[in-house]
Amino acid sequence: MRITILALALSLVACGGNNHAAAPAQKPVADTTITNGRTIFTTGRDAAGVQITASPAPLRSSCEQCHGATGAGGVHIGGAVSADLRHDALTKGQKHPYTIALLERAISTGVDNDGEKLSPVMPRWKMSKADLHAVAVYVYDTLK
Repeated sequence: MRITILALALSLVACGGNNHAAAPAQKPVADTTITNGRTIFTTGRDAAGVQITASPAPLRSSCEQCHGATGAGGVHIGGAVSADLRHDALTKGQKHPYTIALLERAISTGVDNDGEKLSPVMPRWKMSKADLHAVAVYVYDTLK
């Protein structure tokens, strides 16, 4: 009985030690996601250099070219004005505040936070789920 309790205690300590050791490994993943999202936003290419495509074909080659380096928007393009993508604009004063999932939907399908279609000037960006998540996280978490 004592050996079983001792073995259980040692297992718990060992598992706890492994959890602490694993925690720092998670931070670079988040940094990689933000870096990839920033790269997509500023260049229209993912971190591996793959060009992000869209349908309809985009009038500009990156998010930044339409929404600005800070995400403030206000750029007149093809009869539309680009949206403010800063966090407060996405979340405050909105009937349905944007979440990362709603932002991913807007980027990839052109449907906004209220379920309405965005202007056709907004490209429906085609990219991997990982790239879509990365750019949405970058916009949502870093553009203030």
